Amino acid sequence: MRNAPASPDDIDPATLWSAVRTGLPRILLWTTAVGALTFGVLTMMAPSYQSEAQLTIDAKTAGNPFTDPKQSQSSPDSMTSRMDKEAINTHIRSLQSPALAAKIVNDLKLKDNVEFNSELGDADLFGKLLRMAGLGGVRAGQTEQDRVLEAFTKRLEVYSARESRFIGIKFTSIDPRLAAGIPNALAEAYREQLAGRQVEEIKDVQDALAPKIEQLTKDVSAAEIAVEQFKGKSDLLNTGAQQKQTLNEQQLGELTNELSRAQALRSENESRAKAAQEMLRGGSGDAQPDVQKSPLIQNLIQQRVRVERQIAELNASLLPGHPRMQQLNADLAGLKKQITAEVSKIVDGLGKEAKVAADREIAIKKRLADLKVTVVNSGPDEARLKLLTADAKSKREELERLQAQSNMNKTRQDSKAVPVEAKLIAPATPSSVPVFPKKLPVSALASGATFILGLAWTILGGIGKGARSGGARPAPASGGSGGGKGSRQVPAPRAEPELPVMAKTLAPAAMAAKPDRHEIHDEPLAAVAAIASPAELMIHVLERTPERGGYRTLLAGETDAVDASAAAIDLAKGLSQAGQPVVLIEWSYGQNGAARQIGAAIAPGMAELVSGAATFEDVITSLPGSECHFIPAGRNLGQVDSAHDPDQVNLILDALDEAYTHIVVVGEHAAVRVLFETIEGRFDAGVLVNDPANAPGVLRDPPGTFLGFEVADIELLSISRAAPVAPPAAAKGSPLQRLRGQGASNRSPQPA
Repeated sequence: MRNAPASPDDIDPATLWSAVRTGLPRILLWTTAVGALTFGVLTMMAPSYQSEAQLTIDAKTAGNPFTDPKQSQSSPDSMTSRMDKEAINTHIRSLQSPALAAKIVNDLKLKDNVEFNSELGDADLFGKLLRMAGLGGVRAGQTEQDRVLEAFTKRLEVYSARESRFIGIKFTSIDPRLAAGIPNALAEAYREQLAGRQVEEIKDVQDALAPKIEQLTKDVSAAEIAVEQFKGKSDLLNTGAQQKQTLNEQQLGELTNELSRAQALRSENESRAKAAQEMLRGGSGDAQPDVQKSPLIQNLIQQRVRVERQIAELNASLLPGHPRMQQLNADLAGLKKQITAEVSKIVDGLGKEAKVAADREIAIKKRLADLKVTVVNSGPDEARLKLLTADAKSKREELERLQAQSNMNKTRQDSKAVPVEAKLIAPATPSSVPVFPKKLPVSALASGATFILGLAWTILGGIGKGARSGGARPAPASGGSGGGKGSRQVPAPRAEPELPVMAKTLAPAAMAAKPDRHEIHDEPLAAVAAIASPAELMIHVLERTPERGGYRTLLAGETDAVDASAAAIDLAKGLSQAGQPVVLIEWSYGQNGAARQIGAAIAPGMAELVSGAATFEDVITSLPGSECHFIPAGRNLGQVDSAHDPDQVNLILDALDEAYTHIVVVGEHAAVRVLFETIEGRFDAGVLVNDPANAPGVLRDPPGTFLGFEVADIELLSISRAAPVAPPAAAKGSPLQRLRGQGASNRSPQPA
């Protein structure tokens, strides 16, 4: 059986108010006494003042001896090491170290201060009273140093703001000047400690660098000597201004360039000779550029031109056989022959130049081939030389880096320019307002707490003495007779919330005839009660109608293939015809449930109700031909997260309990099983609809189980799936006949 939900209606406000009114003077008295006592105790305490010094932690310059100082000076980011939260926490723990605290204690002579050394006495009246009561004083076996350090540590607070490099140092003391002086002294001592630590680190680095530099100096000298000796032995001397190439490499480069020039010259000469020969064979040899450059050819051509001009001038007055014409023609022929001979000489000279260029190219190629063989044979020596040179170079660079680091460290030691990580950005100042005790706020807080606790205690006492209105009360005597031995105790009626179309037609006499649901559930139940028909199921449920409503019945098919919608609709309609306020709830993940049985369209339902997208007025409808209310499953109930929230589902069902006498829930087997598990079986009756045709192949639930869960206080019923039938007329005197008779005066007849 499900537990009844708690409600404010179960508390009798009059009884509680009476208990509170009776205990209020006592509560006020205790409140005043506690406030006064708190104020008096705080008055006896010496006021404490608090001051704070603020430090910032900056990343120090990297002093790693194995870094390159040239690279470290290239950018500000490479000069500093990032400060992480672990480094900040390390500074906080260092500020709280006992050694630093002991230094401050000794410097300020706090062992002579009564606030830190309880052996000297007490700083206020409250401490004296505690000492008189045996709660204060010096602990046995504790030394003076430990006692002072313990008092110092209790008053010291070191913290760091989140996501920052800020560190705050707070100190509390009854002396405001001491409260400000200790944080400043602690910060300054810590900075001096960091500076001394840096000097020691630099000295340690210098001590480590000295033997390394000495050894590297020897190694560099030996490596460079080995390189030079190997160069002379292997004939791999460097040449050039920068001494970066060996002699063979330089000669190879020069021969390659010379070969390129020889090839270009040979090609040019061959082209010139070939063109000159072709022009000579064509009779235009004197038109060649090389021929025209010759002074002799130019002189002969001029003479030829002069003779040709004379012949042309005399040709008009003299005959060809004239002696003068014959002499000029002979001179012209001699000049042409001489020009041809000279052109032939020049063409032959061009051919010889081309041959000389070709021979030079062949000679250079031979020298280049010989030099390549030499270079190939000297390859291992060059590789060895490169290794020796690289080794000497790396040692030289390492030596220069360590020497630069050593010189930088010497400068720091000489000038004491030591970078300190902690910087004091805000020194502590004496405070004029004490941080403790806050007499009025603390006294008011103690008084308020006493008042609340006293009020709560009084209310709980009132509830324990019978303030619960859910206890039994005598019912009014029927017909004027007093409540005797056989009289029943019924609960006081509850005010029902306003829900849409809430019809309650049950007559008072019928209500009096209903048994108490709690009394029924206290009786032993059978494992599973077999029901023959829907009419018998309706009568069975009517006989267990509770006094105050909210009887929940869950119907499910034995398997997913068995539809229990028809039986649920018949049960709901029958209960409605009997005058019972009933609501039928469809809890199905598909569209083949009760809504399809009654032919209803897809509309908002439980899915929208549990998700908050709809209200009761939006989802409650009526079954056709009946006053029974119906809430469909809605759209995609299985995909709504709120449908699996037990608090949300129980809240809706509890609200329906207040409005309806019967709640009938039906759905497919898998869906109602999830619902049953979600609300932890908060149903009064579970009805399993089976199919006789499939009975041999169906695995039945064991006795005392429903939908695969063990149950104890739920009435289990089973009914076979059959065609819907109208509820039969009940026999005279049965619960059905009495309920119908009593409700006839308040309801109009309904069709069967």
